[in-house]
Amino acid sequence: MKWIPWIAVGIYVISMLLVLFFGNRVKSTSSDKKKKERNPFVFRFYGIYILIACLFGAIIYKIADIQYVKGDELRKLADKRITTPNTIAPVRGNILSHDGRLLSSELPNYKISIDLKVPALSVKNKDTKKTYFEEHVGELAEALANKFPGKTAATYEKELRSKYREACKSKKKSYNYPLHKGWISHIDYLEVKEFPILKRGAIQGGFSKDTKTTRVRPYGTLASRTIGDVYGKANNGKNGLELQYDSLLKGEPGLYIKRKKAGRNADIIIQEAINGYDIISTIDIDLQETAERELRYQLERTEAQRGTVVLMEVKTGKVRAISNLTRQKDGKYYESENLAVNSLIEPGSTFKTLSFLVAMDDGYITDSTYVDTEDGSHKFANRIMKDHNFKGFGGKGGFGYTSVANVMHQSSNVGVSKIIDKYYGNNEQAFVDGLKRSGICNDFKLEIPGSAKPTIKDRNHKHWWKTTLPWMSIGYEVQMPPIFTLMIYNAIANDGCMVKPLFTEGYQRSGVMIDTTEVEVINPKIYSDKALNYMRGILEGVVSKGTAKAIRSNLFSIAGKTGTSQIFEGGTNRNKDGKVRHQITFAGYFPADNPMYSCIVYVKEPKTGGAGTVCGPVFKTLAEKAYILNDGNFNDSLKLAQNWTLDKATKYTNEEILEDLSSSLHENIMPDLMGLNLEDAVYILENNGFKVKFEGFGKVVAQSIAAGSEFTSEKYITLTLR
Repeated sequence: MKWIPWIAVGIYVISMLLVLFFGNRVKSTSSDKKKKERNPFVFRFYGIYILIACLFGAIIYKIADIQYVKGDELRKLADKRITTPNTIAPVRGNILSHDGRLLSSELPNYKISIDLKVPALSVKNKDTKKTYFEEHVGELAEALANKFPGKTAATYEKELRSKYREACKSKKKSYNYPLHKGWISHIDYLEVKEFPILKRGAIQGGFSKDTKTTRVRPYGTLASRTIGDVYGKANNGKNGLELQYDSLLKGEPGLYIKRKKAGRNADIIIQEAINGYDIISTIDIDLQETAERELRYQLERTEAQRGTVVLMEVKTGKVRAISNLTRQKDGKYYESENLAVNSLIEPGSTFKTLSFLVAMDDGYITDSTYVDTEDGSHKFANRIMKDHNFKGFGGKGGFGYTSVANVMHQSSNVGVSKIIDKYYGNNEQAFVDGLKRSGICNDFKLEIPGSAKPTIKDRNHKHWWKTTLPWMSIGYEVQMPPIFTLMIYNAIANDGCMVKPLFTEGYQRSGVMIDTTEVEVINPKIYSDKALNYMRGILEGVVSKGTAKAIRSNLFSIAGKTGTSQIFEGGTNRNKDGKVRHQITFAGYFPADNPMYSCIVYVKEPKTGGAGTVCGPVFKTLAEKAYILNDGNFNDSLKLAQNWTLDKATKYTNEEILEDLSSSLHENIMPDLMGLNLEDAVYILENNGFKVKFEGFGKVVAQSIAAGSEFTSEKYITLTLR
């Protein structure tokens, strides 16, 4: 290939020589002797002719060299120099509550500036002889002063004119002047971009912006570990639903290239970005607020280490509220870990329900079964099982010869263990198989990444001891996250059908539902109807006359079971003060005769109180709130008489009252917000143009703008919650 240019030049030279040769031959034969005399101009002509021929020869050589010798190399280089498209980041989708309220959203923020070097700003008006900038800078200054009142319009205009003069003298291609210090919101940006001069855009008006996006949770810490977090500049999902549905939320990036347009760089979009889908969670904000408030109160009151509460729909498994609070070094409680789904704990007495269901299903227990609880103690192998009323604890000394129902009502460890040991002592694996028959150990995944699974060891496990069976029957040597314990109670309420807890309703784009999450059945029938019916009656009795009497409601009947277990960590069950460490639980469902919801409340290491007095109030308050909100008939609340009072938060879910409060705001009169929960207060205020700041948790106890007073055009208000 490298000889091709020389061959081309050779052919060209030969052709030129032939032209010269035959041209001279013709002239010599047709001329006389006088014409044969040499003319000096002829030599000059030939010289110029040869020079031009050589130049053309060089060009031909270069063309051939580029085309054939260096062609492949140059084509590869050209490919490399093609403009590589830049990426357009899509907007990450939102996570919404079940009724469409924002739980997590990506909000853009902007730094705005004007390039005073844009040629269009210096175009003069033929009549006034003033530049476009000089004619309209006063209007821009006035708009900026109204929007950002830190400076007067005169100050803005003075600074802009001064910077414009500097820009005109500058030799730089651009001269950006910031119009506002710091970042502004998307709403503010949309307003500013319509200001005089700026509304002409980047090329004609010099308006430019820097953008950053921030992931925000409008309701603060509510369900924060379930919703999840993001990390990095790309806002990738880190945990919770943000991680589980990261591929749907993040969308698809677009592409653009930069090109010169009117002497300036312009972005040409090749492919539009596709924004992420919105994930609709199952969370009910009103119930979530109540769950977190009540759990926080009990944790603070008892100085407990941590706690969790989960509220779930019986038929669908949809989680309507979930709160996980852990005490931090500052003594306050925050959501730092999703205890409900990834914390493996020994369930204690709440596990007795499952143990007895196995024996009932196998036909060993009936309503005529009785057991001797002795004096509240019984020896299994080399260990002594004790009841909470054991004489050594200052109690009455057992419950005597009593029924299976009363064993559960009083939560007798001895009674449960003796029955299970009697019928499964010679076939321990049969009991384990019976537990797993419920489906609780089936292979399924929750929507929360990192969720743990129950561990129920088999008889051949290396750590199976002679005491394992009786202690397993009362919830020791078994570990499961609280939400799995809730699944058992939910299945009992759901006619034996065990469903998977759901955290999402589906996902949508632009308000159009794309896909919905279907109910997933783990086990259509955990045990026989006979066993389930018997157990439902027992669980209702636990609340009406057993260890959970404190949880009784005047609105409806509740069924459930209290649970207490000692905490063994680091080879001991005592804390640094020598006191026994324990954890408490209440799991159940309501209304008992027609279950709508199931709920579990778990608290670790309270310094005072038991399951009935610590977990119970959380369960009861949340249950009553859920019952009233879902029943839709507030007249039923009259059943409470003077024993229970609806708070303003519940009243204000009524749309008519919300409209009354809003109408007051429309008249520039601040309504009384005292007693509202945060969600309702923020909803009312923000829908009327207010920017809200708040302090604390719970209900509104103070407002910076007094009720009944008129407010100015600057709509800022601070709410104090408690």
